[in-house]
Amino acid sequence: WLHSSAAGALVDAGSGGVKGCDSDQEGGPFELHFLEGGLPMDVAAEHPYLAGCAAFAVPPAAHARALCRRQLAVALSGPDGAAWDCTGVQLGPLLDELFEYTGPLGCFPTGSEETLTDSGKRPRYGGAFRRTRTAVPDESANGVTLALWAPTAQEVSVRFFDGPRGSEVETLSMERSNDGVWRARGPGTWWGRYYIYCVKAFHPQARAVVEMETPDPYSRACSADAERTLACHLPTWSSMVPGEHFATWRGAARPPFAERGKAVVYELHIRDFSATDETVPPARRGKYLAFEEEGTIGDQHLRKLAAAGITHVQLLPSYDFGSVPEREENRREPRMPNGAPPDSELQQEAAVEAADTDSFNWGYDPVLYDVPEGSYASDPDGGARVLEHRRMVAALHRKGLRVVLDVVYNHTLASGHDGRQSVLDKCVPGYYHRRSESGAYENSTCMNNTAAERKMMGRLVVDSVLHWTKEYRVDGFRFDLMGHLPLSVMQTCRKALDALTIEKDGVDGERVLMYGEGWEFGEVAGDQRGRMSAQRNLASTRIGSFNDRIRDAVLGGSPFVDPRIQGFATGLALRSWPEAAGVPQGGAEEEQRRDLAVAADKIRIALAASLGAYRLPADCTGALDVRASEAHGGGIAYTGQPEEIINYVSAHDNESLYDNTVWKMSPSLFTPEERMRANWLCSAIVAFAHGVPFFHAGDEVLRSKSLDRDSYNSGDWFNLLDFSGKRSAFGTGLPPKSKNFDKWEMMRPLLRDASLRPTPQMVAATTSKFCENLRVRRSTPLLGLTVADDILRNVDFPGCGADQEPGVVVMQVRNGPSVLAPGTLLCPDLARIVVVFSARLAEARVPVPPADMAVERDASSPAGAALPCEVGVVPLRLHPFHAASDDAMTRTARVEGGELVVPPQAAVVFVEPRLGRERWLEGQ
Repeated sequence: WLHSSAAGALVDAGSGGVKGCDSDQEGGPFELHFLEGGLPMDVAAEHPYLAGCAAFAVPPAAHARALCRRQLAVALSGPDGAAWDCTGVQLGPLLDELFEYTGPLGCFPTGSEETLTDSGKRPRYGGAFRRTRTAVPDESANGVTLALWAPTAQEVSVRFFDGPRGSEVETLSMERSNDGVWRARGPGTWWGRYYIYCVKAFHPQARAVVEMETPDPYSRACSADAERTLACHLPTWSSMVPGEHFATWRGAARPPFAERGKAVVYELHIRDFSATDETVPPARRGKYLAFEEEGTIGDQHLRKLAAAGITHVQLLPSYDFGSVPEREENRREPRMPNGAPPDSELQQEAAVEAADTDSFNWGYDPVLYDVPEGSYASDPDGGARVLEHRRMVAALHRKGLRVVLDVVYNHTLASGHDGRQSVLDKCVPGYYHRRSESGAYENSTCMNNTAAERKMMGRLVVDSVLHWTKEYRVDGFRFDLMGHLPLSVMQTCRKALDALTIEKDGVDGERVLMYGEGWEFGEVAGDQRGRMSAQRNLASTRIGSFNDRIRDAVLGGSPFVDPRIQGFATGLALRSWPEAAGVPQGGAEEEQRRDLAVAADKIRIALAASLGAYRLPADCTGALDVRASEAHGGGIAYTGQPEEIINYVSAHDNESLYDNTVWKMSPSLFTPEERMRANWLCSAIVAFAHGVPFFHAGDEVLRSKSLDRDSYNSGDWFNLLDFSGKRSAFGTGLPPKSKNFDKWEMMRPLLRDASLRPTPQMVAATTSKFCENLRVRRSTPLLGLTVADDILRNVDFPGCGADQEPGVVVMQVRNGPSVLAPGTLLCPDLARIVVVFSARLAEARVPVPPADMAVERDASSPAGAALPCEVGVVPLRLHPFHAASDDAMTRTARVEGGELVVPPQAAVVFVEPRLGRERWLEGQ
């Protein structure tokens, strides 16, 4: 039986059945009929986790739309009428079927839509409005419409206030339509008011009908801490545009950028950029507007990176998050102890004491998805955050850098009926969040997992991506825990972005990046909640995912094992831990050499953009013509195009690159210079791989977080980023206890060792080498090929196989006709390049690949047979940028006889110019 209660009064009375039920024409109870054969095939396909569940039919007399506004329960009874069991009901799929809505939501000018009526007529868009300096499109001509999708609500009203902290002006009831949307319409005087919604609905967590207050989930501006929504319309609010002129702002030039596969990404936290930079005016430190300042240390550094080859800055979350108090009077910064020892607990105690009240947090705690974060603004109330975020993006564009936003649609900071930072779950309780069969809210992402498989949550994601693209002129999106988002939603985002044009939208949507974390775990593993955006599902979608395979092969281990485990670049089998150290490194020397060879194979496949169709001539076991998707048990290669792989060795998560090398390269085994050069090698592998390179801010300055493995709430102290190299966070105390305590005793001797602290000279040398490698990539079209077939035809790995030299990987890329432009060569200047990656701790010598060595492929493969290329006419030589390197050791790389000679711990590019193009980089 299906029972309901409009008052939310249902009670499980055990053997007495369900009590508190309504008994009326709309509310039932209704007898359910068992369906032979179980769930219909289409339902089972959409919800695989429900496989094996019984299916029951609801009688036609049940008024489904009305029942959605009540508490529901299903009770099972025996032939004698005795109650056996009962359960609540989750409404998500039913709400999708009955109330999916495509019209405008939030706050907008009356007349910009034709309201969806009970007849089911779909809304039409239209209406042009004069742009003004206020939040008002046109007070004299246009009123305001507020629209909230809340199909389960029994009542909705809107409360208006006369300011961000002012008193209430009035409360108005909203009208419900058959589309599940509640609307209120009013005069132009509503523009500039602050408002919240009051929603009365049954909430499954409260198990009662409750009254809840929330800002508008489609807010575009708000008061501090997302307490109230500001009634505004960004497309017409000209005073919130840099220069107060829409046409000039929208028409401003973006940095040149040809195609998505050519991106080189640099991840940066907004506050880290300037919080401790004394060349930035104090009022702008840690703020959006710090990016406008010219001549600062940070400004000069970003311009240097852009000139070298970084194309995009990826900003950690800049939407409205709830983990930093936005009003200055509510913030309290930590008081750090003076003179505490490098392995003291005092620093972390001070940081932790102020962690929830200071100005720092990574921000993976979304409250309002479409409003910029207020703690980075000069004023958290009103439109300042909108204008200043736009000014930040414009400033980065002027530095030569496009902008990627880090977005977190997989979870919200809060859920429930009573939390101030719960928004979506108050509008439609239980709908926007993914729930288990017990009714509990899933939290595998860390908290309050969203359910983007639901139509309106999926729509919110697409709407939000388009909003930020058009209203903030951003150039890409990094999706946090993307593997928890349905692939169909991500593909809809890609399609919607591709449809944007300069002429119509001020954006070339095809150049907007989309990539994210394709990890697969929790309740969505195995596509139990539908096909998700996990790595294995992304081939040929033109959506990128982070490559943890290259990270783990290069560094060793993974973020979830002993951090001392070594990899290709950190000493594995070349200078391993002694057995007495107790590091689970693989045991015997022979076993470690095998692990090193496997790591080298994984790196080769990653260098070929992790294309599943790539064929490795031989792997380290001696197997020949190995398909990359099947190498070493499979799972290493999974892409269909190079833009779909984001190669990286460090990011904001886990230890910094430098701290990883401290863990893995003990001062008892390695010198400071060897550790520094290992950092260089790690970054170079990423820089020279096909695919999209990704670097964490600080990779280029040997950034340390004092070994903190998760600095999301560790404050400015442990997250110090000093581009000048004068200061380092290494040895500034034990990192916060909550995430690091189990390794404190191993950390203490490391933090006390002054030789591990990077010197300004080491930082300067690292920055120089980092920029050198970027210039090599940018100047060499045969690095970073963007079409899969070009890689399949022209990329090879001499020296691979069972007899490979330990710790050495050689990649050759030959020139040839472009697949997309058959009459055009991939590179006008070079016949081929040979890249040698040597982790060896002494000079390495490798044979020069013979000029007639063809890159052979099965002619029946998508790539076809290799095409002939003019190789061997001009001798190989060191890349000109390496030959002019600031690093003397790099300059010793050479061609000697029939060998390529490479210095220790180095990545070196050798080039063979085409005849007559020998001076191809002269003047650069």
